[in-house]
Amino acid sequence: MLAALACFEAVQPLSQAAQTLEAGVQAARRLFQVVDAQPEVKEPAEPLPVPSPSHLEVAGLSFSYPDGTLALQDISFSLRRGQHLVLVGPSGAGKTTLVNLLLRYWEYNTGHIRLDGKELSQFNGAELRTKIALVSQDAYIFNASLRDNFSIARPDASLAEIEAAAKLAQIHEFITSLPEGYDTWAGETGLCLSGGQRQRIAIARTLLQEAPILILDEPTANLDPATEQAVLQAIHTYARERMLVTITHRPAALETADQVIVLSEGRVVGREGKGSVRMGRMHEFNE
Repeated sequence: MLAALACFEAVQPLSQAAQTLEAGVQAARRLFQVVDAQPEVKEPAEPLPVPSPSHLEVAGLSFSYPDGTLALQDISFSLRRGQHLVLVGPSGAGKTTLVNLLLRYWEYNTGHIRLDGKELSQFNGAELRTKIALVSQDAYIFNASLRDNFSIARPDASLAEIEAAAKLAQIHEFITSLPEGYDTWAGETGLCLSGGQRQRIAIARTLLQEAPILILDEPTANLDPATEQAVLQAIHTYARERMLVTITHRPAALETADQVIVLSEGRVVGREGKGSVRMGRMHEFNE
């Protein structure tokens, strides 16, 4: 009798095991599809060393998605060290697509992107991205201490350097007010932090990278006006010896802009030079 009961105990899990096996096989197939996929960008056989650039030039740049949808058409601008470029326009205008091309996540179809006169396609993508720091709208906060979240940008950064970046992003006082300070656990995706705090930590992490090109994608979307003004002023001071590109719908960023480019449906539909930007026109740019 005991042997018969024991046989049923051995056989009973087999149905569940079969279901688990099928789920594992399907997951493995999806993983292999990713691993075996050809990269979107082909790296050069003999990449050039990436300089610490002082000049970014975009000339006649156009890009289409694989389905043929035109995302950018004939985009041109020039940016030098110490200058601030602001990109504005409605959602879907092509601003984020342009950033992805600058970071060499995608390959552009026609036109040129040059760093100090060298075509972007001549550089290794991973090495290129060490020279370009990005603050994205959905910056990820890891389930680790705040110090570790900062150190991702520069593992060799000292605590003094981390604190200096946090002060620029107006988050240092908040961190030091916590019982564990920079050793405070952030939680999954920064669950223990507010939206504005997560955003300022992402900004500080990017500043810590000390890249010669700084790209900010809606960097102050979750900040109150007073904090936004302080953060933007600190970033502008920090970027005096760098190239700064800001994507925004908010008027405060226009105050320090050397040039404003208005995008709509992938095309440049307006330009404003330094001293000619009026904050009251922001609603026109975003329509």
